[in-house]
Amino acid sequence: MSFKHKNVLAVCTLATLATISFSAAAADSRDSVCSNPLQRICNDTLAQRKERDVYVSKLKNEIAQEAGINAAPRIDQMRKKIRPYRFIKRFLETTKIRNQEIMSSAKKRISGFEEVVTNPENVNKIKNYMYQAIDTSTFDLTTKEKFKNVIQTIVVGNFSDFLEKSDLENNVLAQMLGNACGSDGLIDNAFATTLKGERYVLICPGFLITLNQAASASDRFNSILQAISHEMGHHIDNSKVGNELYAPYLSCLAKNYSDRFTKTKEDEKFCKANAKDPVKCNVQVALSHAGELIADQWGIRTTVVHVSSEALSSADTDQMLTDSWAKLCGTGDEGIHPTGDFRIGSLMRKNPGISGYLSCLSTETDAKPACTFAGESAM
Repeated sequence: MSFKHKNVLAVCTLATLATISFSAAAADSRDSVCSNPLQRICNDTLAQRKERDVYVSKLKNEIAQEAGINAAPRIDQMRKKIRPYRFIKRFLETTKIRNQEIMSSAKKRISGFEEVVTNPENVNKIKNYMYQAIDTSTFDLTTKEKFKNVIQTIVVGNFSDFLEKSDLENNVLAQMLGNACGSDGLIDNAFATTLKGERYVLICPGFLITLNQAASASDRFNSILQAISHEMGHHIDNSKVGNELYAPYLSCLAKNYSDRFTKTKEDEKFCKANAKDPVKCNVQVALSHAGELIADQWGIRTTVVHVSSEALSSADTDQMLTDSWAKLCGTGDEGIHPTGDFRIGSLMRKNPGISGYLSCLSTETDAKPACTFAGESAM
């Protein structure tokens, strides 16, 4: 599942963009990720995010228009070679061509466009963080080694890289992924998947384009760390290893936060059938969101390792969390992804590693505990 599922709307110049910073909005703010994460991450940065959205929209439109013009003759040529009744093959080839031209057009406008995900040093750095996050968890040694072996095999790529490797004519999965990035690849998204036995974390071109908002390579890395480690986490979530390993974490969430999750139609039926046992209902609702909750927890743990390894100051950490979580502001719960408010205000803010590193005081509006892979944890 994707780290987020919210399109970025976006119209200023690149020179103007370079002067825009979330930190400028927060400099005079009394709020911080500690005291009021939603205010700090979502409200204090609203004007700056709107300006950036305008820029991104304009940039994406320019890229799409140029790519469309350049792709047209190539698509026409392809259609002369592939018969009309092979419509799935045509779809895949058309998507590949369009995406190749999108990437080509983007590279003309954005220096180092893909470097944050194609640079082996960045990928290895994130994987090493994941190994440390796994080592410092409470799982047994066998599970830790299994998890680390899985992380080691993950390929971090982009959508065109994936499509180049997807040559199956009847690949329905490729169609689905095409929709996940959009027919032109410009939806701001990232997701985990598997192709021919290989584990992938895929970054849509639309997501990579938004990274141009960051002023430096380190800022771009900080902005995408949570997303990539979240997607890596999907390769070791409960859908891959079962619910039992994550039972303490999921039980904590079911006990304390199930009322924060939207029920699916299946959940509604289950809860109705088990009306006399609300605990079963709560567990079922938590399980519907389990994959995303687990992936978020791995992303948060990896972020904590990064903060510690780089010895970031509290101010820099506050800024990094603002930049990397702002994409979730205003996102809803469709029965799988929790709301952005919950993910920011509860999962991330209450995490003992985050609150501990930021030296957060007891500023909570509720007395509910943090949920970790070990279960309930006092703030």
